[in-house]
Amino acid sequence: MENRTWAIHGYYYTFDKMLGSGKFGYVYQARRYPDNKQFAVKAVPLVAGSFGDLYQNTMPILEEFRKIRELAAISYHIIYVYDFGFDSEKSLAYFVMEQGQQDLKKYLSYRALLTSADRKSKWRQLTDIAVTLNDYRIVHGDIKPQNLIVFPGMHIKLCNLGMIKQAFPKNGPSGTPPYSAPEVIIPNSTTILTTKADVWSLGAILYLITYRIAPHFGEPYYRPPSNQYPSRDPDLNDILQRTLVFNPNKRPTPSWIAPHFGEPYYRPPTNQYPSRDPDLNDILQRTLVFNPNKRPTPSWLAKHRYTKTH
Repeated sequence: MENRTWAIHGYYYTFDKMLGSGKFGYVYQARRYPDNKQFAVKAVPLVAGSFGDLYQNTMPILEEFRKIRELAAISYHIIYVYDFGFDSEKSLAYFVMEQGQQDLKKYLSYRALLTSADRKSKWRQLTDIAVTLNDYRIVHGDIKPQNLIVFPGMHIKLCNLGMIKQAFPKNGPSGTPPYSAPEVIIPNSTTILTTKADVWSLGAILYLITYRIAPHFGEPYYRPPSNQYPSRDPDLNDILQRTLVFNPNKRPTPSWIAPHFGEPYYRPPTNQYPSRDPDLNDILQRTLVFNPNKRPTPSWLAKHRYTKTH
């Protein structure tokens, strides 16, 4: 399909090169005419057959387009799809999407170990994705580095919702080991997937970000590679131990992991400088602490200089 031009709703897209491929289609870099803007276009093959077959196969893709648009309006970390179309003659559906720089797997392969701040920044973005899916009771089941696109400013967006469903019984193996949860890879007759399957995926990606290698598929799943020491960050180790658990009922929920490992909570918004008031900053740093045992008591706060002088 490279170097070919396709018409989608009155615009012409010339496919330059393939950016990636997966179980649900191929993604190409494309340039739109007449405005010459660049996009990523996902081409999804449809099962050939009668018009009824084509209609039946198109309905899930239309639902995916609708759901992506809905989620992208809520979370900055879901990729935005500008347009959708399908070609009945070629049995292809097209998603016209915003184009990032590269997927997370390639991003990590080109860089040295990340700083603690960079690692936490990416973790916070991953939890935003998980919480958004959880709020809609959507189980993705196949969140992996190849599905996470890095944009300028180190922003991460989920680009592939091909497996999304609400919590549902599992009929057969699917997903991508070791990033998909064990119940996705090795389901049994009683398996019902929940959003805790995606909690496993986040833990596996955090493991990759930390150790630069995917976790092994054997208990304890969170143990570091044999040639590396465990991270010195106790919060990170706690997250890995809680998320990379075989039994999904023993994993935390997306809403539980969202505030964990997100310190420093007192940091100002990215578009603002810290307050110039040292007493105020001290209060924020002492109160916005994940461990409750490290927070001051109300009586201590009442005696603080910020309380008495402001």
